Amino acid sequence: MTHRRHPDDGSGDDLPAPDDDFVLDLIREPAPPQDVPESIRAMRARRVQVRMPTGAPSVKEVLLNPSETSGSTQPSRSLLRKLMRAQLRLGVTLVSWFFGLVVVVNVAFGFSPNLASLAVANVPLEWFIPAAAFIPLLIALGWFYVRRATANEQMLEPRPNQEVRQ
Repeated sequence: MTHRRHPDDGSGDDLPAPDDDFVLDLIREPAPPQDVPESIRAMRARRVQVRMPTGAPSVKEVLLNPSETSGSTQPSRSLLRKLMRAQLRLGVTLVSWFFGLVVVVNVAFGFSPNLASLAVANVPLEWFIPAAAFIPLLIALGWFYVRRATANEQMLEPRPNQEVRQ
């Protein structure tokens, strides 16, 4: 940065005056130890040691209520695989039906120009069907998926008179 001098200034040099009070202190001495306030000591006394869980969490802990502890009511791996397959099958089935419907509607509009030229309240049918049918259908499919997935998970919960398989 160049220092411009004012025309009325009597100095002849264009350089700024050096900062005599500036000290570059990259290495500092540590601050002297201070007494710890009593409130901090009280908080340190209330600390609780936290340990990692030793067992695998139950299905109920993971899916429904993580605050409950895992016990001997943990289902077997085969039951968990069965649950995952059932939910995957449900999801793939619902998505396949939805995309099948989208393809059928688009093919119908592609092969029938008269159908594509129809209008509902001055809105082309090609725009009206996705807005009025597909979005509510997606919401309904999501609601249905959550209901069925919850029912699948509840089938794994042990019943009072049912013996739990390990």
